[in-house]
Amino acid sequence: MDEEQKVMEWITSELEPKTYTLQNYPVYRSGKRIFDRSGDYLIVYFHPLLKKVVYTFKGIEDQFFIAHNYC
Repeated sequence: MDEEQKVMEWITSELEPKTYTLQNYPVYRSGKRIFDRSGDYLIVYFHPLLKKVVYTFKGIEDQFFIAHNYC
């Protein structure tokens, strides 16, 4: 499974379909920005040094969380 597939698999397993809008976010490797209905967003991407899927939230982009089981 490639990096993009891992990112997309995490997104589809963790988020309810039709509750968000998905955009490519090329700032990060395999990055996706996911907007909810209120305009807040989540960024999911593949971290090249950790070799894991990670995510962060609007306003705290300088911190990230490891998406366990998607490494």
